[in-house]
Amino acid sequence: MNPLASPRLLERARSGWQPSISHQRIAFYTTSLLLSMAWVWMAGKDMPWDAVHYHLYAGYSVFHDRLAIDYFPAGAQTYLTPYSHAPLYLMVQAGWSSLAIGMAFACMHAIALWLTWELARSVSQKADGSSPVIVAWVAAALTFANPVFLQELGSSFNDITTGAVVLGGYLALVYAFKVDRFRMVALGGLLLGAASALKMTNAVFALLPALPLVLGCADGARARWRVLLLFSLSASAALLIVGGPWAWGLWQTFGNPVFPMLDNVFNPPNVVGGATAVTAPASSLSVLMRTLDAVRDPRFLPSSLVEALMRPFDMLAARRAIHTETMAADARYAALMLLPVLWLVIAAWRRRKGGGICKQANGRAWACLTVSFGTAWALWLLISGNSRYFLPMACVAAVVLVVGIHRALAGMPRAQGWGLAVALGVQVVLLSNAADFRWNAQPWDGPWVQATVPTRFQTQPFLYLSMDSQSQSLLLPDLAVGSALIGMGPDIDPESQGGQHVRKLIDANASRLRMLKLVKAFELDGQPIAPSAATFDYPLRRLGLRVDANDCTYLRYRGNPDVIEREGQRSGPRDQVYIYTCRLVAGGALSEVELAGKRSADLILNRVEDACPKVFGARRASSVRNGTIWRRNYPDLATWVNDDGWVRFADLLRGGGDISGLGSRDEWLTSPPKLKCWRAGGRVYVERADS
Repeated sequence: MNPLASPRLLERARSGWQPSISHQRIAFYTTSLLLSMAWVWMAGKDMPWDAVHYHLYAGYSVFHDRLAIDYFPAGAQTYLTPYSHAPLYLMVQAGWSSLAIGMAFACMHAIALWLTWELARSVSQKADGSSPVIVAWVAAALTFANPVFLQELGSSFNDITTGAVVLGGYLALVYAFKVDRFRMVALGGLLLGAASALKMTNAVFALLPALPLVLGCADGARARWRVLLLFSLSASAALLIVGGPWAWGLWQTFGNPVFPMLDNVFNPPNVVGGATAVTAPASSLSVLMRTLDAVRDPRFLPSSLVEALMRPFDMLAARRAIHTETMAADARYAALMLLPVLWLVIAAWRRRKGGGICKQANGRAWACLTVSFGTAWALWLLISGNSRYFLPMACVAAVVLVVGIHRALAGMPRAQGWGLAVALGVQVVLLSNAADFRWNAQPWDGPWVQATVPTRFQTQPFLYLSMDSQSQSLLLPDLAVGSALIGMGPDIDPESQGGQHVRKLIDANASRLRMLKLVKAFELDGQPIAPSAATFDYPLRRLGLRVDANDCTYLRYRGNPDVIEREGQRSGPRDQVYIYTCRLVAGGALSEVELAGKRSADLILNRVEDACPKVFGARRASSVRNGTIWRRNYPDLATWVNDDGWVRFADLLRGGGDISGLGSRDEWLTSPPKLKCWRAGGRVYVERADS
């Protein structure tokens, strides 16, 4: 007997039978978990710039009070709420292998797929409680096929980890449309508040955009006010409970609960020429604008309304630096832009056929979810444009798209299947041809951090001054107990509030000071070439320090070094990143020529900034001596004055190596030329107006 012709199975097929929700759930959860683990194993371990810079240090700082000991040891990211990075530190500290850590992250990140599946199922649920199986599976598949999601899957980035909490909040709010409204709204507020405390961008791109769901789940003005108040109180409580302890620590140490953001508000400079300055209190609007300016990342922001409208279609291109640093072509947002067109075409076709609008289940939850996504998208394009920070809402985008296609083609099951297959197929084609899946891929062998630290530095504590923008703070847990780290960045002004704090730390550790400098050049045999003193001695001498050349050596860890090599036959390993470290002693100072050069460079580059305030902002950067130039650094931009007397500008991210000549030093000192400054296609242009 043919089992496929069984009367029982035929009867199930005719009646629209589908597996029970528990069976569906087990099948999807198991499949997605195994697929995530398989992907992580194939893609390899990832150690991107941020992982080296602050991921491990953030987890380390959860269990070790570092606020008064270190100073910007991992840049500004040092002071973001670190709790979401605690699992990484605990696994590293426990001696887990890198593969075990990667698999643990894969399991944690698979939760985002589970919640996306649940969200799609809930939004598409019919009156009888059932939902189309294909909708939940395709929505989750489109989420998995997001190149940015795949890039972070199994890595130490916290976007997916905290994004899963966001998705849990959105799922609770969708449930509020059906059952136990007040309890679900409270739960949604708690989860979204916690996610916002763990990662600040979630507050802007997920918490605020959730309001349409909150208001949409209630009927009548009075009920809406009640759920809005309940949601606000729940989210605020979670923010305080989760983020409060860290903010309190920042307040006790720096007098600013969001340090270093808004530090001019909490700690305004109050001494000008020896007299106390009287400053007017900042208005609420100015504080809000400063807050937005502090979190804005101009690298991926559209430069016009037209570029903003075209961003979904630009994301189809096989290019880097469109919506994230890597290549990550994505068709889902273009499909969302075309979804209203599909609805109009199908509606016109139905009307022409005389069928009218197809009757289907109430789509109120889906409509509110769509408005929430649209709100998040607008805020994202206004403030960031970086898809790493949009990952939770990228999962929501998959749900909105799949349910939208399925509803548009209601009553046409074959068309529904083909429509979803086309959407998924296009995304998979782009994924296979125009995506970078790892920043810095490494094999799954050995521990997560494979550092080689001389015994002396494991037993003797030092205060290390890191001379690069990338801090190398991942080495700190391997250094002796009592070691500390100061992130020098490009420079520290000794007269600033931060400089005075650094000066106190240096004075308290005068006998145990060392510098750290990333090696940027190798010999042919793979051995490091010591960095030139011209690349790091200026900020040291500005603090009254100099290098003791008789006490220098190297720390190293496994990675993919970005180095310059001599021409010739290569030999030796190329998988080691070297850090040059030397003892520091008192005695350095700036010469009168350098002081005069800095004053001149400051004046010139201040005038360049004044000529292009929309590009450089209102905040003054510090002019830093680097080899033969005085330079100012901005996010992926640079201006400088060279010793030959010329003023230059470059977009380091998208400029393709092009350098704009802005005139001579003498011209800028006597009669500054006018500049034309604009953004186009994400690139920043600064040119002379008379060119």
